[in-house]
Amino acid sequence: MQQRVFESEAYMVASLSSAISGTTAPEKQIIPSARRILAKSEHLQALIQRSSSYTTIAGESRLVWKPDIERIQRVVVKNARGHAFYEMGEPMMNDPASVWVGALEHLKGDERDRFESGWDSTGIWPEVGCRMMNRLATGSDLNQNGWVIVQENVYRYLTVQVGLMTVRTVLYNFLATEVVWEY
Repeated sequence: MQQRVFESEAYMVASLSSAISGTTAPEKQIIPSARRILAKSEHLQALIQRSSSYTTIAGESRLVWKPDIERIQRVVVKNARGHAFYEMGEPMMNDPASVWVGALEHLKGDERDRFESGWDSTGIWPEVGCRMMNRLATGSDLNQNGWVIVQENVYRYLTVQVGLMTVRTVLYNFLATEVVWEY
């Protein structure tokens, strides 16, 4: 299982960078680790290249990437479990009720507002003493909606106790994810 997750992580980074860069050419990747991964593995480069196609959207030709969503979701769930435990002290051992992965730019209007919304005074606050409660009390590393900013424009996440637990992430202001556990 560990090897499978590691392979999925390499695939996810390379696939994400290729979608953002518009190519699988290693030298044109914006994510340095993807540059190394794609340079080392022609097989992975070809696999990701096969997941791309041109499509016409409103008369405009556009390169569209359709990655192996199962691999991506495996990494997203692993990371969400880590965030839930790290921030809230809650081990999410069961399978989540839902896993969503998509391009942030495809969320429109109310969808985007819902996704970006975080903590408010009417929600369930975390347990006193957990890392997230301390962050909320001090504002440390948080934006105005309660997202933890790991690296500006690279990675941010949000953990909220909606349902049992909801974890959202945004990678490179491009890939949005949401993992939800229910009671």
